[in-house]
Amino acid sequence: MDATAGRVVASRVAGLCGLLAFVTFNAGWIAGDLAQRPAFSAAHDDISHLGAVTASSPWLYNQLAANLSGLLVIALGIGLWFALGSSRLGRLGAAALLIAGVGTFLDGLFRLDCQPIDAGCRNDSWHAHAHKLESSVTVGATFVALLALAAAMRRVPRWRDTWPAVPVAIAGVFVANVVFSALGSGAATRAGTVVLFAAFAFLGLRLLQKTRPALVQRHAGG
Repeated sequence: MDATAGRVVASRVAGLCGLLAFVTFNAGWIAGDLAQRPAFSAAHDDISHLGAVTASSPWLYNQLAANLSGLLVIALGIGLWFALGSSRLGRLGAAALLIAGVGTFLDGLFRLDCQPIDAGCRNDSWHAHAHKLESSVTVGATFVALLALAAAMRRVPRWRDTWPAVPVAIAGVFVANVVFSALGSGAATRAGTVVLFAAFAFLGLRLLQKTRPALVQRHAGG
């Protein structure tokens, strides 16, 4: 396998990782919600509390939703670097997505101390503060990634049919947050995150579709 074929295969694996991240992240927080004590409220308590030190079955969020999903998003970012890295905007978008993936991974390591249902919960440890800082960086990097990738796709003929869906996905995150905020801040965060990972899955799907012709051509030429 030469370098070009290897990059095509790597890009297709990255696309599959984008699809899988949607499954692992949502499976992790849904199962995590179901595992919590009756007093825990998915509508009002933040999704990060599923991985707190006092949470029930915190691995569902920390290892499945955060660690594994973060690695999958990192792989997606690498694939998009190969696909769009010929432009500065493409490199910026892919690099920002890599940062978002690292942040998602770290979300499962920098744990909150407790849940709101715990008496005297303060979340003032170093790792709780690191969690809050990491979350802010991850959110910012995610939206920079989507905006930069959309701009890069608009300039590449093969990707021009994809870019309009990305701003729609960004708007969808905000709409989901606003609509579900009627149920509570926890519901708003969960709804927005579902839309966000659906956007990652869409990018993964398009990466698979865009690299398939190249793979077919390589096989035909071989």
